[in-house]
Amino acid sequence: MRASRLLLSCLALFSIASVSTLATPRTAHAANVQACLAASEKGQRARAAGKLREAREQFLVCGAEGCPSVVRHDCTQWQTDLQASIPTVVLGAKDRGNRDLVDVTVSVDDQVLVNKLDGKAVNVDPGAHTFKFEHPTYPTVTQQAVIKEGEKSRNITVTFEGGEPEVTKVENPSQPAVVREHTVLPWVVVGVGVAALATGAVIFATSPDRPANCDKGTQLCVHPVGMSDSDFKASQEKAGDADSRPVLGAVLGASGLGLVAIGLLWHFVEPTGPVKTETGTALRVTPWAGANMSGLSLDGRF
Repeated sequence: MRASRLLLSCLALFSIASVSTLATPRTAHAANVQACLAASEKGQRARAAGKLREAREQFLVCGAEGCPSVVRHDCTQWQTDLQASIPTVVLGAKDRGNRDLVDVTVSVDDQVLVNKLDGKAVNVDPGAHTFKFEHPTYPTVTQQAVIKEGEKSRNITVTFEGGEPEVTKVENPSQPAVVREHTVLPWVVVGVGVAALATGAVIFATSPDRPANCDKGTQLCVHPVGMSDSDFKASQEKAGDADSRPVLGAVLGASGLGLVAIGLLWHFVEPTGPVKTETGTALRVTPWAGANMSGLSLDGRF
């Protein structure tokens, strides 16, 4: 008798467990169907209200695997249609120097849209919106815009004014500024030129006249009758001086003028003022003079 009762109790417990196991999937399936239908209804209401982004999210839920095929088919189609209707904007921000800013948080109607600007298009709902751009350094900037349904890649760019951190230049006290003055070398060149010019003028002015017994064209002197040999030799030397001294005086005078010009030019182009340590353009003027000519040598770094 006891064995029969024990057997009946076991059979009853097994039956209850079997019924519970079969009922659980049906209950879960019913709940899933209800969630799919609710998402479909919410998506349609959001679409009618112009909240296309919210509608798309709901259609993604009811279009997923596990929802009834009829509901899934409709939601998938609605999602595809919305993709073409949802407008997109491309957000940007610049500083006063027209440089792009990245660390900018953008909110639309007080709801954060992006935390950083990357140049990519972002979905927004159609309608009038207030875009708020926030940067850690600059004051907040707002901009209103009317976004049309189906509009793609609408450019919304603002410029931050003020608040730019100031850059302070700190002078190094251990390196005092060096001021370069005019050197005396240009005036030395001018002095040498003046001396050469004066010497040339004296030599040219004191050149002797050619003796009457010497011919300039043939460069020959005739020994007159009655002239001693010493006087004839002196007349030849005088004729030579009459030919060479004017040329020497002219050369010295021209060289002197050249040196004076070089010295003055050197003085005016000689770099003066504070010495810059950074690499830049440098020009060096070096005068030179030879026996019969003079000039300037220029070399520099660019």
